[in-house]
Amino acid sequence: MIIDAHNHAGGPDRGDGKRQSAEEIVAEMDRLGIDRAVIFPFSERTPGTSFSFANNSTAEAINKYPDRLIGFARLDPNFGKKAVEELRRDVGIGLVGLKLHPSSQKFSLRSEYLKEILKEASVLDIPIIFDSGKKESPPEQFGELAELFPDAKIILAHMLGDFLPVALHHQNIYLQTTGMPRKEIIQEAVEDLDAERIIMGSDSPYISMESELTKIKSLNISEMEKKLIMGENMRRIMQL
Repeated sequence: MIIDAHNHAGGPDRGDGKRQSAEEIVAEMDRLGIDRAVIFPFSERTPGTSFSFANNSTAEAINKYPDRLIGFARLDPNFGKKAVEELRRDVGIGLVGLKLHPSSQKFSLRSEYLKEILKEASVLDIPIIFDSGKKESPPEQFGELAELFPDAKIILAHMLGDFLPVALHHQNIYLQTTGMPRKEIIQEAVEDLDAERIIMGSDSPYISMESELTKIKSLNISEMEKKLIMGENMRRIMQL
């Protein structure tokens, strides 16, 4: 099974105006032979209370393509208890994971509200994709979260910064290839960490599904390791 685990759907994005429909994503999946794709909202211009409107749109998309799309919610931890309530509501409408963006929503990884969200995500047994590699998301603070919430499934997108030592010391941290152009970095992660902890994601529409798939296929690793990265790891995490 091939799964692209990082795609934005809906829009327009409040920053750059990007948008992408579920239909466009599925059409590209069909063209490339991708079985499933994780989708979540952009940083919408009118997202609602802690992304409630945008999350509704994601739920509508997965209901339209239940065998192809996997819906993740977005939250703004600055909404406090309302964000935790929104997470519970999102799971109730069919979303099965969470995407958090510290720099976009301007929250600290040491925020008490974030800890409440991770506590709830652990109880709900859903994975969390974090945007990483920016000043708002220091690698060592992800390590702190992994220790506080050992049952949380934490996926760090972009593979930027000193991510490897943190992942090596915390079995519940996974690395996502999203936006990492240097193949040697991914190969180093396979050698030092293990292919079972690395997940493919394109970040479409910012980076094409095709370029990400081609990048993983061209790595100098075994075919089994490629299969793990291209989908089997995410299938296992999501219990698909």
